[in-house]
Amino acid sequence: MVPTKFKVQTQKSKVRINSESSFVQLETKKLNVYYGDKHAVKDVSLPFYKNTVTAFIGPSGCGKSTVLRCFNRMNDTVPGARVTGEILIEDVNINDPAINAINLRRHVGMVFQRPNPFAKSIFDNITLAPRLYGASKQDQEQMVEESLKKVGLWDEVKDRLHQSALALSGGQQQRLCIARAIAMKPKILLLDEPTSALDPISTAKIEELVQELKEEFTIVIVTHNMQQAARISDYTAYFYMGDLIEWSPTEQLFTRPKRKETEDYLTGRFG
Repeated sequence: MVPTKFKVQTQKSKVRINSESSFVQLETKKLNVYYGDKHAVKDVSLPFYKNTVTAFIGPSGCGKSTVLRCFNRMNDTVPGARVTGEILIEDVNINDPAINAINLRRHVGMVFQRPNPFAKSIFDNITLAPRLYGASKQDQEQMVEESLKKVGLWDEVKDRLHQSALALSGGQQQRLCIARAIAMKPKILLLDEPTSALDPISTAKIEELVQELKEEFTIVIVTHNMQQAARISDYTAYFYMGDLIEWSPTEQLFTRPKRKETEDYLTGRFG
């Protein structure tokens, strides 16, 4: 069971950014990930501010997705994986053995690289998890309409809710997966390269959607597309070989990086 403290915003996390009050909703402290003898992520400490978008960039295999998967404890399912350090959501350490990983995932939604709708109807894709938690038929119908409207899909599919989700286009399927992730009203939304398999028009729709959703959710996105990170994120973290090289507000990182390694990656001299 997730502690009740997890459900409230704590005053202890209050910080000041750009002269505005904000909150650290998610934070890592000396996060390390091991796969057997491989040290995949090394001493990563990062804040994630409420209702902002943080992008992870870096070359393939640098640890971006590994860190992302820590936030809903997906590494628990990997044989030989070991995670140390703290991951705090509103001051609750989700690595604590007392935290139920399945319950945690109600608060931390995730969307993957390739659209992965269930081989069920559009309606059932969104309501499967709510039904498991006892949502009434009326609540389910409301969740479907609300979540589909939030991802801009309602008008496109409202007359075929009970048809297969697999009949949708790739871009529509990915928006459906986002609708499915937000139907449970999570606090945090994780996006693992959500547009890498999409065409430019669908990509633009997802990017626009991310900007709208951050009004309601704290978003962390992994992307190989540096231009995408520059367009949609408030903060960017650059990873290399499991190390966090640099983190800062996105505009600053792209225009005035503090580390030469970051500059070399952004200018194409490396990576």
